[in-house]
This record gives sequence, structure tokens and C-alpha cells, in this order.
Amino acid sequence: MHEVMIVLRREFLERVRSKGFWIGTLLTPLFLGALFILPAVLGAGGGREHTLVLVDEAPAGVGDAFVRTLTAPSDDEDADSYRVERAAGPLAQVRADLNRRVLAEEIEAYVVLPADVVQSSEIAYRARNISSFTVQRGISRAASQAVQQERLREAGLQVQEVASLLRPVQLQAARITEQGEDAASAESTFWLAYISGFMIYMLVFLYGINVMRSVLEEKTNRIAEVIVSSVPAGRLMVGKILGVGSVALLQVAVWVGLGALGAWKSNAIAERVGLSPEALRTVSVEPWVLAATIGFFILGFFLYATLFAAVGAAVNSDQEAQQYQTIVFLPLIASLLFMLPVINDPLGSTATTLGLIPFTAPISMSMRLAAAALPPAQVATSLALLALTVGVMAWLSGKIYRVGILSTGKKPTLRELGRWLRAA
Repeated sequence: MHEVMIVLRREFLERVRSKGFWIGTLLTPLFLGALFILPAVLGAGGGREHTLVLVDEAPAGVGDAFVRTLTAPSDDEDADSYRVERAAGPLAQVRADLNRRVLAEEIEAYVVLPADVVQSSEIAYRARNISSFTVQRGISRAASQAVQQERLREAGLQVQEVASLLRPVQLQAARITEQGEDAASAESTFWLAYISGFMIYMLVFLYGINVMRSVLEEKTNRIAEVIVSSVPAGRLMVGKILGVGSVALLQVAVWVGLGALGAWKSNAIAERVGLSPEALRTVSVEPWVLAATIGFFILGFFLYATLFAAVGAAVNSDQEAQQYQTIVFLPLIASLLFMLPVINDPLGSTATTLGLIPFTAPISMSMRLAAAALPPAQVATSLALLALTVGVMAWLSGKIYRVGILSTGKKPTLRELGRWLRAA
């Protein structure tokens, strides 16, 4: 045990003392946060003003309703605004002049309301840039309301009465738990489940590769030969995995602290990413769920770290390692491919099956725990199967590690790996 602690301390301090670790630890959440917040920040301070020309050939009143709806003030400060000019004459007479003005950037675009717009439900939009879906959506919405009002008028119906009858129903969802109703919104539940699964994937990926590269580096530089002369290979592998795992836990702790700090600014964050403040305030995690998620992360890391340690000990170069690491990562990739089905139906057969398979359980179960109230017995069963698999894989990987760490030369075949397992 003393030898394991020495290796653990060496692996931990070697990484924690590096500037790269702290730069990555602090910049990663800032970078991920910027991906969500920066686009909204750059667009803050109000939307753009668009100058349009309306060619109105529609029945009387449709063009006025269109302009009135499109130029109406919005409660959203970041919404685009529109300034609409009227073109004198039918489209055939003004088309050439309008095209010239668009190309000269005197106006942004022009809209044509044809004479049969009430029957055809089609309008024309001409501009140099037609990639702005926001502008097209706003114009389409204003034209639809104008045409609908005309249709209602022709049918002898009042717009206000119809709008009242067609008022949509608001859905208020609440999750039933052992403690009662949980008012967590679907919005917050989705993001919590998504972030939980993706974070575990990234940590297992980054630190699993870290273990493999550390083993491979010591093997190719012949450092392992010196270390193994003082420390048994099995204890060296355990100490290396525990040391790198401790670094991962430290990084998670820093990120959780930064997340708690960001929670103080939850209203500002919600506004920037387009979420309601209530959606963030309803995010709550029960202590046992948090403990189970941490358990799945730790066991998942140890499971894949032992596999990566065996890969690093078996191969002789980075090129060989990349071939084997792809095979190791297939279950993790499968977990990501099933991410949406698991989040959308965390109690379904697909999510339940993935949660019981040890190689997919770390990611799948973390997402299921965040998305729904799972039976504790099911969570305990998944953890037990995962822990059992970690023990078996650590035993098998240890056999490969003990022989492979001192084996150099040609690339090992599957038959040779089998012989290592029997001989160690």
C-alpha cells in the first residue's frame, strides 16, 4: 500500500503542479460558457433595424395590417425592428428600380403582396441576403396575420373573438418523486441530464487517454524498467490510475465550485442563453442522486483507465495505441449516440438496458438520474454490476500490464495477449 501511495502522490503532483493543468481547468468552463453566452452577448443592446419596401397589390386593408404588425414595438429589447416604405405602382413598373436600390444597398429588401394573396397564401421576398431566417420568419408572421384577419373579416368573424377561442393551453409539468412533486422544468431537466452525461464522457476520455500515454511514455523511454525494479507492476498500475483519478476529481471539484459561483448570477445567465430564470431555479439534485452520479463517474473512470493502462502497456507507439483506443471507446460512443433516447425516455427499455451494461452505465445512468426519479434498487444494481466489472477488468488488465510494460519490439497479436493473460 505504501508503494501505491508513492506512485499516486507522484502522478498527482506531477500533473497538478503543471501550469497546463490549471490553465485548462480554468479556461475549459470559461470556453464552454462562452459558446453559450458569447453569441447572445455580441447581439446584446437591441436588434437590427431592417429597411423594407412594400409593393401592395393585395385587397384593401391587408397591406396596412401587414405594416402595422411588422412595425409594432416588441417587448423584447433584442428583437429586430422594421422600417417599411410603400412603393407607388404595381410590381411590373417598380421591379427594376427596386432591384437597383437593393443592389446599391439603399434598401435591404422588398416584399410583394400579390392581388390573390388571400387565396394563394403566397408572398414574394427579394433581397441580396436571404439567409436570415429571423427576418423571413418576422415577415411571414406579419403577412399571415394580415391575411388571416382579411379572411375572418370576409367570413363575418371578429379577430378578437377568434383569438380568444384559439388561446393555447399552457402545460405545467411536475415530476412525481418519493418526496412529492418536483417542479423541475423539462428545460432544466434536459440540460442537467445532457451536461451530466457529456461531462463524464469528456473526463473519462481525457484522463483515460492520459493514463495510456503516461504508461506508453514510461515504456518507450525505458523508465518503467527502473520503476518496476522497485515497485511491483500491479501496484504501479493501481497507483498510476488512482493518481490520475485524483487529478480528475480535483478538476471536477473546481468546476463545481465555479458552477456554484455562476449560480449567483443565474438570472443573467438565463437571459443570455435564452432560458427563463425559473428554469435554472428549479434545478435541484437530491444528495443520494449526486452521490450515485459521482459513484458512476469514479467507477467508470477506473473501468476505462484500467483498459487504457493495458493498451499503453501492450503497444509500442502512438500509432498502435490509436488503433486499440478506438475499440475501447466504442461503448462510450454508443452511450452518446443513444443520448437523446435516454433523456427523452429515461425509464424506457433502451435506457434501462444501457444502464445495466457496465460499459455504457457511467454515462447512461448519470443522464437517467438527472432526467427522472429512478428506483434505488435499479441504481444499486447498476453500481454493483459496474463495480464487479471494474474488479474483473482490473485483474485482467493487470495481467497484461505486468507482462506488457517490459515487452518491447513488435506489435502484440491477440494470441500473444492471450498468452500474457495465462502466464501472468
